[in-house]
Amino acid sequence: MSGDALATAFEALITGVTVYKDRVPSTPSFPYVFVTTNFPTAADRSQARTVHSRQLRSRTQVVGLSGASVRIIAQKLTDALEGKRPAVTGWVLGAIESVPNEQPLLPDNDVTINGQNPLYQPFDWILTGSQTT
Repeated sequence: MSGDALATAFEALITGVTVYKDRVPSTPSFPYVFVTTNFPTAADRSQARTVHSRQLRSRTQVVGLSGASVRIIAQKLTDALEGKRPAVTGWVLGAIESVPNEQPLLPDNDVTINGQNPLYQPFDWILTGSQTT
């Protein structure tokens, strides 16, 4: 199984915006999307405990220097991911779904750029799929 192939396919859908995967450089280009994904975990098992499906969970954080820039990029991110079905050889995948997380737009008080704190908002996503035999 290639969990990395699922993460790569998910990340490849995010286009038209600056994307950083796994780490952000010390001088990022604003606004941007920061993406982290997990290894696909078992989501459904048979009574014999055989894995039937797996879930890839991802957190994306939209970061910008203004609330408007965060909201614009968040809309682009949502348009790029919500309901999309990436194609990965050896997998039958469902549609990507957003997961409510109740997290508001917040200032990053650990970072200061030209006297202001960047703003960020996290978005959580789930992609469920089964391997083909």
